[in-house]
Amino acid sequence: MFTLAAASAAHPLTRDCLLGCASVFLASSVLDGFSPKDASGKLKSAGLWLLRGGWVLLTTMLAYEGLRSHSLPIAGTAEVLLSIAWGAAGLSLFLDLTFDHRLPTWAIAGTTAFCLVAAGLLGGVVEHPLDTAGKPLIVMHVGAAVLAYCVLGAQALNSAAYLLQHRALARHQFGGIYALLPALVPLDRIGAQLMGAAVWLLGLSLVIGATDWAERDLARVLVPKLIAALITWLACFWIVIQRRRQRLPGVSFARASLLVSIPALIALYLSLPSAR
Repeated sequence: MFTLAAASAAHPLTRDCLLGCASVFLASSVLDGFSPKDASGKLKSAGLWLLRGGWVLLTTMLAYEGLRSHSLPIAGTAEVLLSIAWGAAGLSLFLDLTFDHRLPTWAIAGTTAFCLVAAGLLGGVVEHPLDTAGKPLIVMHVGAAVLAYCVLGAQALNSAAYLLQHRALARHQFGGIYALLPALVPLDRIGAQLMGAAVWLLGLSLVIGATDWAERDLARVLVPKLIAALITWLACFWIVIQRRRQRLPGVSFARASLLVSIPALIALYLSLPSAR
């Protein structure tokens, strides 16, 4: 048994593994999409449990890869996409269990499936992992950044759901896709908490990254990535302050949250190994 385990640990995750995991999330998205036509609620429940099971499967895959390579799964673009997919699905489940707030299962599962398919098409994990031995600051910096972008991604979905629901109520439309969306009040409340979490996580990543860069070669600093991340953090901080001062009501807050995803996407793209 130990010989078989050692032999399997010598192989990285294949494209088939990623696509197989993506199919679980895709099935979850499809089931949740058809749930309004099911009065019993079994389709919605099945979609949610598939999302949970898919996240457990993805967690196992990432844990296997981390133990196999003795490194964080961040050496390639595909691995970063896997980490983002894991964080988005995990954050959704955390909100469900902790705040009893459920983001649209079809949106979270669909986004996660897209990231997994993209990672599979990009070739999956790399053969030569990134060496993070003796670099605890780098591990914390990358971990905080990935979580921050996952939170901002969830906030973008949350804001899009808020705007769609607000539009539906204004036009007295309650069927179709609008039946899949949560109510406005919890969407607004959770959105404020997500934006606050993004400020703390991205700020932590920037501080740790700046400290590490100061102790090492400053010529290795990617200035465009740093500027994009700093703009994202400043925009998030401004939104939180304006929200606390009650100058950004629900709709304006949701729109601002969607706009801040633009520099966040740029910063994330510049953080990918292929962009370096």
